[in-house]
Amino acid sequence: MSATPPASGRLQIGGASLIYQTIDAAGGGSMPFVFQHGLGGDANQPLGYIGDAPPSPVISLNARGHAPSSDIDPAAATFDTFADDVVALADQLELARFVVGGISLGAGTALNLAIRYPDRIAALVLCRPAWLDQPQAEFNQHAYAEIADLLDGYQPESAAARYIQTRTYQTVRSISPAAAASLLGQLTRPRAAQNAVILRAFPGSSPTSSIEGWRSVDIPTLVIGHHDDPFHPYEIAEAHADTIPSATLCTVPSKDADPARFAADIQIALHSFLRQL
Repeated sequence: MSATPPASGRLQIGGASLIYQTIDAAGGGSMPFVFQHGLGGDANQPLGYIGDAPPSPVISLNARGHAPSSDIDPAAATFDTFADDVVALADQLELARFVVGGISLGAGTALNLAIRYPDRIAALVLCRPAWLDQPQAEFNQHAYAEIADLLDGYQPESAAARYIQTRTYQTVRSISPAAAASLLGQLTRPRAAQNAVILRAFPGSSPTSSIEGWRSVDIPTLVIGHHDDPFHPYEIAEAHADTIPSATLCTVPSKDADPARFAADIQIALHSFLRQL
């Protein structure tokens, strides 16, 4: 089946200009899937996970502070705002109900949506969730804040060169080279310095105020987790699967153990879940 290039669109909201991408369903599926990227990523990340022949139409919004969307106002660096932006896009696209999912930060946004907008969400995908109902571990907060500090003081290339010499980077690299590469990408992504606030705001907050709220998510839910990544602990994926009533946990190989299987198994899990809805 030939690939269809993603189409692009724009959402204007609250002074922000947010760019989204869409891929049509390969099989004419009718339930749209809004799939959000991780911290410092963009729409290409979830679209890459789902592949070019998804069973449902897929939409991915570049969140505020993530190019090519607008830079972020510090006051807007919250899970509530990111979730509200997705609902605004769904309204613009006239999606009464849809499947929502995300990777890492996007998973937090998706869970926030499922709890705050239950009438709009038909099913939920939490891929590599990174938050419970509290801020991330102190080490993780420090790792992101250290990157933000470097972006405040140096040009991205110089900041990256300095970062790879830090104890934090070397520690993460000894555990997971893939996670270390992701951290380094926070320094080199487009407009990283202008949006460094996200690296301080999100790791120090949480998508939901209480884990008890997860029990109200009574819709089909897929949780995807893996081992050996300090920023996406498997225990967090387990906690979501154990607490959300209709959740199923899919365990995939880590990026470091088998990158090809990691990508292939995530795509298989996503396609299988969407076809069942």
